[in-house]
Amino acid sequence: MQILFDTDCLIQALENLENSAVLDLCRRERCKGWVLSTSVPALLAGAGEGEVQSLLRSLAVLTPTAHDIGLALASEKPFEVALVARLVEASGLDAVVTLSPERFSGMPVNAMTLGQLQEKLDAPPPPVKEVRLLDITASYHQILTEVEKEIAETIRSGQFILGAKVSRMEERMATYCQTKYAVGVSSGTDALLIALMAAGVGPGDEVITSPYTFFATAGSIIRAGAKPVFADINDITFNIKPEHVERCITPKSKAIIPVHLYGQCADMDPILQLAEKHGLRVIEDAAQAIGSEYKSRPAGSLGDMGCFSFFPAKNLGCFGDGGLVTTNSEELYKQLKILRVHGSEPKYYHEVLGGNFRLDALQAGVVSAKLNFLEEWTDQRRKNAQTYNQLFKDSAMTPFVQLPPEVFPRHVYNQYVLRAGNRRDELRTFLNENGIGCEIYYPIPLHLQDCFKSLGYKSGDFSESEKAAKQTLALPISHEVDRRQQEYVVETIQRFFLGK
Repeated sequence: MQILFDTDCLIQALENLENSAVLDLCRRERCKGWVLSTSVPALLAGAGEGEVQSLLRSLAVLTPTAHDIGLALASEKPFEVALVARLVEASGLDAVVTLSPERFSGMPVNAMTLGQLQEKLDAPPPPVKEVRLLDITASYHQILTEVEKEIAETIRSGQFILGAKVSRMEERMATYCQTKYAVGVSSGTDALLIALMAAGVGPGDEVITSPYTFFATAGSIIRAGAKPVFADINDITFNIKPEHVERCITPKSKAIIPVHLYGQCADMDPILQLAEKHGLRVIEDAAQAIGSEYKSRPAGSLGDMGCFSFFPAKNLGCFGDGGLVTTNSEELYKQLKILRVHGSEPKYYHEVLGGNFRLDALQAGVVSAKLNFLEEWTDQRRKNAQTYNQLFKDSAMTPFVQLPPEVFPRHVYNQYVLRAGNRRDELRTFLNENGIGCEIYYPIPLHLQDCFKSLGYKSGDFSESEKAAKQTLALPISHEVDRRQQEYVVETIQRFFLGK
C-alpha cells in the first residue's frame, strides 16, 4: 500500500524513532510511506534536525505544486486537511494515516489510524483480480526524490536542449555500456537513423536486418535512403540467424542491424565475423536490451554502434521520447555529434546534412536518475522470469506453452514472451477477460507490411518470423509484478488450457 502519513502521526513517531510502528512498517516494506514537504517545519519544531533526517530516510517526500496549494486554499476544509486530501488523490495513494481520521470526514480520501492500517496489512490479502502488463507509476515512490532533483536543477538552469545534463548522462551511459562514447538523441528511432547516417548508408545501399522486430528498425533504413534486406530468425531466441545473414550479403550490402529482441542479445560473434570479412558496419538495435550481455560483453559495445531507446515503457525509460547511440570509435562519435545538430560544425556552418536529433536535458535528467535503480530492477525482472518458468513447470503447462530460454546470459526481459501455438489469440482474449494485461509483439512481420510491398517479399519467405508473429504472447514481467500476481497469471493460463 502507498500511504501518506499525516503530520500528527509523524510527530508521535519522532518521540521514539527506534521503536516507531510507523517506520517499522516502512522499513520492512509492508507499505510505502510518504510525507508532505509542508510537514517538515512542524516536525522540526518538536525534534532536532538529525531526528527528522532519520525519519525521512524511511519515507518519500511529496511536494505540492502551486496548483495543489491553490485548490487547498479554495476549499471549505482547513488548509492542511484539504492539501493532504488533494495530494493523496492526485498522487494515487491508497490512504492517509492520522491520529484523527474524523478530520477527513466528507473528503475523497481514505483516512485511518495506524492501528487500522496494521489490521489491514495483517489481514489476508484480497485475491488478485488484475495484473497490468506495465505499471509505470508503480516505481514513483522509489524514484521521485532523485527525478525531482534532476528536473528542478534543469528548470533553474534554463538549459533545456543538450548541455551539462545531457553530457553527464552520456558519460554515465558510456560507462554502463562499457563503451568509450555515448551520444544522446531524440528517440530510439532517431538513434537508428543517425547511426545509419554516420555509417554512410544511403541510396543504393542494402542493410540486412530481421523482419521480426518493431517497425523502426526497417523504417529507419528506408528513411536513410537504403533498402532493407531481411534474414529470418532463430525459432528459440527470436533473434536473427547468422547463417541467414550470410546468404543475404551482396556487393550492395553496407551494414547489418542485428536486433537484441525482448532483452536477449543476438548471436553476435558470427555476425561480427561476417561483417569483418565483407567490410560491413554492424549497428546493434539494442532498444529493448539495456543491460543485457553477450558472453559477458554488454549490449551496445559489440558492434560499431549500439542504439537504445528511452521510451517510457522500456526497462530504462524517460518521461517522453529519448534515445542513445554508443560507440568505441572516436570518428563515429564526432560524426554523430555533428549529425544530431543538422550537420553543423561549427554552429551555422554545414558540410554535411544532418537532422534535429537533439536530446532535451529534462529527459536526460530522468534517465540519469532512473539509471541508479536499473540494476535492481533488472535483477527483479530476471527473478520474475525464473518464477514464471518454475510456476509453468509446476503447473504442467510446458506442453502447452514454450518458455523463453536464456541462451546468452544475461537476458534482461524487456518482455517475457512465450509461444502459445495456434490458440494464442484465444488465450489473449481469455487473459484480458480475467484482468491480465498481455501483448502481441509483433502480429505482422515487416516483410508483409503494406508499406514494404515494393521490396517484393511474400508470405512464406520467412517462415520462422511468420510463425512467431502468429504464436507469441508477452506476459507482465516488470519489476513491479509480485509473486502472487504471477501465480494468478499462470493459474489463469492453466484454466484456459486444462479447464481447472
